[in-house]
Amino acid sequence: MEKPSSTETRERWLAILADSLASLVILALALSPLLLLTAPEVPIGHESMIAFFGSAGPAMLVLAGTFVYVRDLLRERRRIESRLEDVVEERTRELQAINQELRDEVFVRQQAERSFRRSSRHFRALFDTAASPIILIDSSFRIRQWNAAAEALFGYSRDEAVGRNLVETFIPEVYRDEMSWKILKTLGAGQLQETLETGIQGYDGTDHIVLWNLNLLQDEEDEQSQLILIGQNISEIRRTQDQLHYLAHFDVLTDTANRRLFEDRCRRALASASRHGHHCALIALDVDHFKRINDTLGHDAGDALLKTLSQRLKDSVREEDTIARLGGDEFAVLLHHVSGAEGCEKVARGILEALTEPVSVPGSELVITSSIGIALAPDDGSRYEQLLKNADMAMYRAKKAGRNNIQFFSEDMNQEMQRLMTLEQELRAGIHAGELQLYYQPVLDARTGQVVALETLLRWNHPRRGLLTPADFLEVAEQSGQLHAIGQWICSNACLQARAIQTMSGTPVRISINLSSRQYNHPGLAEELRQTIAETRLDPSLLMVEIDERILAERVEETAAVLQRLKNIGIGLTLDRFGSGLSSLTLLRELPFDQVKIDPPLLQRAPADENTAAITHTLISLARQLNLKVAAAGVESEEQDRFLRQSGCHLLQGHRFCPPVSSDELAELFADLREGRELLPALPAHGGAIRNR
Repeated sequence: MEKPSSTETRERWLAILADSLASLVILALALSPLLLLTAPEVPIGHESMIAFFGSAGPAMLVLAGTFVYVRDLLRERRRIESRLEDVVEERTRELQAINQELRDEVFVRQQAERSFRRSSRHFRALFDTAASPIILIDSSFRIRQWNAAAEALFGYSRDEAVGRNLVETFIPEVYRDEMSWKILKTLGAGQLQETLETGIQGYDGTDHIVLWNLNLLQDEEDEQSQLILIGQNISEIRRTQDQLHYLAHFDVLTDTANRRLFEDRCRRALASASRHGHHCALIALDVDHFKRINDTLGHDAGDALLKTLSQRLKDSVREEDTIARLGGDEFAVLLHHVSGAEGCEKVARGILEALTEPVSVPGSELVITSSIGIALAPDDGSRYEQLLKNADMAMYRAKKAGRNNIQFFSEDMNQEMQRLMTLEQELRAGIHAGELQLYYQPVLDARTGQVVALETLLRWNHPRRGLLTPADFLEVAEQSGQLHAIGQWICSNACLQARAIQTMSGTPVRISINLSSRQYNHPGLAEELRQTIAETRLDPSLLMVEIDERILAERVEETAAVLQRLKNIGIGLTLDRFGSGLSSLTLLRELPFDQVKIDPPLLQRAPADENTAAITHTLISLARQLNLKVAAAGVESEEQDRFLRQSGCHLLQGHRFCPPVSSDELAELFADLREGRELLPALPAHGGAIRNR
């Protein structure tokens, strides 16, 4: 507590003294009459008292009033002083509060100024060190700020750039109008943000794609708006997007459309043709024997061939037409607007002629052919799937017609396709139902007439169409992927039945089976045959495998190794259709064949045609000189029989001797043979019966 000052003490004592004096005067006035009356030695009369009070009373009253007034003044002074002190104290507190507020405000302002200076430094550092170009322009497109990233991108320093017109100086002409419009739109409409993509050329001459974010900056104190442009170099992103778009819609090898893009353009072309009443066409084509080129010359040569063909296709059609590689060696061409079938054929003829020109590939020069199928819209289909299917059917008809030709789709092709699809479904069901059967045709010794072998023949006991030969369903089996499974079934059942046949015949009889191209080309062929022989416990020397000469021509380099693996198992090898392909003395000498079988077309023409007879006779003589057995199948007539026996053929087979019989009929056949039945008829010669020696 604070001690009172001397002035305050003096005033306090004066107040006490005035109060005391005033009280004494009043007390004296009150007691003086009583004192006068009670004092005997003082003889005061009535008049004297009256005179005394008359003269001294007012003075005493004035004095007492003065003391009272002084006392009241002092009290009022103390009261005023007290109130003044309260007011001063309250005002002091108010001033202190205001002062504290001012100090707080000053502190906050100082903090704000420090924060602003710090933010300003951070913004400047961010602005200057940002990896993205940042440019500040005014309403007249003049540059006001220009960071280091903009310097690096455009090659202009800040001092050189500030004050220049951004659009006219740094933006290529093709983008100027769009950028000017976007800037004016943002500034004029008060739109806070806008995006824009432009191309620019860097100081080193490289082209860039930049995505600009336009942000409006408007200061309340400054009526002129400014725009800050933040750029992002998206060149790599655009290149990646373009590459992904290219990969999604184009074939990388040939630079033609892929299936997805081709389908989209076909649908658009069909819609346009339907709307405007004109024709468009779809051409399907592929390279004949392309697999052989890949297998012999390698995939690099095949790729080079496809590139050349795609370029020739581009040169053969209009720019508005579309060329697509649908897969492998299969191409398709969309003709957007054609004048009917005549216009399509003219284009197709040009394509066919262009493709047959010699093609240079690594290590060789090729002359290739192609098969072309054409479907015309809307006549042959108004939907993409239907049109492509019809063009494919026409292309496969061209292949069947000998390849290197053009076929237009016709309704009978669709009917044929429906028949083949039905046949495929029936074949699958027939395999599961056990409708496939094995028939056997005897192979006779041309000298003795003895049955020395049986050729296994596949038959399908169709529930509606009766007994079908492989010619009726083998193509369907191959196209549907069932051929290999059927071949395995034939091998397995033939080996199982071969053991029973040995018991029925009484003498060793070889079982001959034919290998399809798919079976022969299967990498596990030798192992499958080895396993089948082991499971059926058949003597491998009783099994003969017939291989078409034309199959060997497709894989000349691998043929010797494949045949040797088969030979190591212990089975016999027959070269089927001998004389139909590229046979030569070297081929026969180096490959481990046991016998050859004459090509049936040669046999059919030989008795009546001297040239064919000479060729056939030479082939038989050639095989005999190489110690190969010579067989002939399909002998139908006496003339063919005579020719073969006289030419020195060892083995004969055909309907002239015995038709194919089922496995159930074999027991009866061998029983008849034991009873003396002759399958090899005698040949009359100059009135007598002769046999070939």
